[in-house]
Amino acid sequence: MESIRRACRYLYYRFIRLQASPESLARGVALGLLISTTPTFGIQTFIALFLAALLRCSKICAVVAAQLTNALTAPFIFLGTYYLGAILMGRPFDQAKFERLYREFHLDQVWESGLSAFVPLWEGFRDVFVSLWVGGLIVGVILAIIGYFVVIGIDTKAHLQIVRAKQTAKRQMERLKRKNAPVYEKID
Repeated sequence: MESIRRACRYLYYRFIRLQASPESLARGVALGLLISTTPTFGIQTFIALFLAALLRCSKICAVVAAQLTNALTAPFIFLGTYYLGAILMGRPFDQAKFERLYREFHLDQVWESGLSAFVPLWEGFRDVFVSLWVGGLIVGVILAIIGYFVVIGIDTKAHLQIVRAKQTAKRQMERLKRKNAPVYEKID
């Protein structure tokens, strides 16, 4: 348990020492969280990098936050976003339809008829795909808003701590100067 706490503390200090504005860091996290819930598994890192560069926010934060959906969490996140999207769109899961698609689709048909063999498969999974996008975007927007304000709060708190520490060090240096003690370091 101590090692987990130490790792979290390490990540916290690494985060607050990133050389970017609090706004840029918060936008990067929000962008990454939004991307992580969309059905772009496998290319979400590239999308996060591209959009972070385009929107001028922290690329590191965007890529790290986009990793919320990984091999361990993807089944739970995508299942939840699918059900949310299906409920909102009024398209419940029809198991019989998917079993029929599974029975009718054969991989050897691809060699005979080319990409047109995938058309019935796309027709069957279109509802699932659209439901994943709708649910993923809704969950992503909510997570992005929460992540944005959490990061702004953390970075503002860290910034205030750094400012207070510098002010305290400056007061101590002035006190030492008044006592005619040798001063060896300069505080910015």
